[in-house]
Amino acid sequence: MDYIKQSVKQLIEEHETSDPYRLAHLMNIDVDEFPFCRIKGLILEIARRITIVLNSNFPEWLKRVVLTHELGHRQLSPQGVGYFFLAEHALMESKVEYEANRFTVELLTWGEEPGFDEALDSLRPGLAYR
Repeated sequence: MDYIKQSVKQLIEEHETSDPYRLAHLMNIDVDEFPFCRIKGLILEIARRITIVLNSNFPEWLKRVVLTHELGHRQLSPQGVGYFFLAEHALMESKVEYEANRFTVELLTWGEEPGFDEALDSLRPGLAYR
């Protein structure tokens, strides 16, 4: 089992849930929203409080995906809170973004296995971009 799967497994076992909103609450992470123009979400620490801010213009299913991605940043590289990267203008995805994306897939599909030729969006309705 790789380190990202192991991290997801430990998080789910510790908090007894895979719901990203519940996990944020149990991890003492505030979740807020702001009508960003181009930013999907971000995580920051101010006065020892961790806050994840989601784009309020997004539909609920996408907010859930972005929240999970930001939780991945917190879980996999907590010293990087406040790190900011606009990936849409980069030619290559950074390692921390790759890890957060893998974390998102692992958490949102935890305990489910796709069948032969089954698309990821069939595992969790609304997970895939439409």
